[in-house]
Amino acid sequence: MQKLYQWEKRMILRLNSGSHPAADQLMLWATRMGNGGLAWIAVSLIMMGMGWRLEGLMTLLALSLTAFLINLVIKPMFTRKRPYEILKSVRTMIAPPFGSSFPSGHAASSFAAASMLWFFNMPFRHLALVLALLIAVSRVYLMVHFPSDVLVGVVSGIVISYLTYLLALRMGIQVARARLEQLPWLAGQARLTGSWVLCAAKDSLRTL
Repeated sequence: MQKLYQWEKRMILRLNSGSHPAADQLMLWATRMGNGGLAWIAVSLIMMGMGWRLEGLMTLLALSLTAFLINLVIKPMFTRKRPYEILKSVRTMIAPPFGSSFPSGHAASSFAAASMLWFFNMPFRHLALVLALLIAVSRVYLMVHFPSDVLVGVVSGIVISYLTYLLALRMGIQVARARLEQLPWLAGQARLTGSWVLCAAKDSLRTL
């Protein structure tokens, strides 16, 4: 464990000393996309509004379960400090996050959502994976997580998402899809809510 910590420490210090303005802006944008899971909530709701009701609903479910388990169950069990709290020489460009550094909630929720899109073979799953990777990397780049925090978050998100997908299989995906298609009002409501979430996310980005 000590060797892992020393390796992570060297990586953090190297990143901190070699930052670039363009990379800074990209990482700030990426981490804000993951704040509160707003981007993934918007994607899920828009999917439901476009006719992928089951896929959007399952993505929301995986996202919600991951957020609950990581932030309210797992994080309180650990008291690991964040890199900028331990390494006083490093700088962070965002407001200090709340809670333990281990594991990364941003990485877990992002990969939970992106994984569900892969399980359902969605046409935009590759873009979702790129966004999830950017969000995960941004947490290390911005000095709020160690690499191991992010790695465990990624694995946790994928596992929780897969278990959620297995639940859908057990329930019967085709049956669930047929029942959701009997609710035409759901698509319009989801589309409207997704648009509102996107607008709210854009407004929050302008204020940061």
